Amino acid sequence: MYLDTSSEHVDFIWMIKNAVVPRPIAWIGSVSPDGGYNLAPYSYFQLVTMDPPMLMVSFTGSKDTLDNIRHTGDFVVNLVTEGFEADQTDTAALFDADVDEAALLGLDTTQSTVVTPPRLAGAKVALECRATEEKEMPGATLVFAEVVGVHTDDGVLDDRGRIDIERYRPVGRLGGALYTTITSAYRIPVPSADAVLAGHRSGVLAGAVADRTTGTPEPQAEIPASA
Repeated sequence: MYLDTSSEHVDFIWMIKNAVVPRPIAWIGSVSPDGGYNLAPYSYFQLVTMDPPMLMVSFTGSKDTLDNIRHTGDFVVNLVTEGFEADQTDTAALFDADVDEAALLGLDTTQSTVVTPPRLAGAKVALECRATEEKEMPGATLVFAEVVGVHTDDGVLDDRGRIDIERYRPVGRLGGALYTTITSAYRIPVPSADAVLAGHRSGVLAGAVADRTTGTPEPQAEIPASA
């Protein structure tokens, strides 16, 4: 099947939306001009650079979160993990601007270290962010921000202080009302060009598939800085 901009608009958009998955969910905490707290999820969100760490969030239409970020210049991205799927979906409802979604749902918050908005106390990972740029796009407003601090629950860390994906269990957005939870991972190191040319690439892939099939965890070796 081939679709393009001349195809039925809904079919074209939904095909792309269901193909580019899973999308990480930014559960954004922000503060209004009068000090009210707002919490809402956004899945058109991604890291865009790592040095410095920058991320992007896309907003469509009029959003309380966007208005708040414009006012304070900062916000918190609480990453959604297993157990919070229903709560984050509830906060997507169209409440009045003065409604504190976290308080409404009984979600505890705690003071952030650098930015104004508090973070969710139960979040496994929370990113403190400062907005750096806003860009208008057809049908959307993109906000770019620098991550100035990261809070990580010790319970999701391995003995080296790195995030263990099987403990972290992040939730991703699929198409429509579908979600997924990442519960396992496998490692495929990037080989040298010589190894690929020598035919070793197929062996690396076969080993990775075997590890995934048998459930045998592969040690997480350090990834070279050039990777």
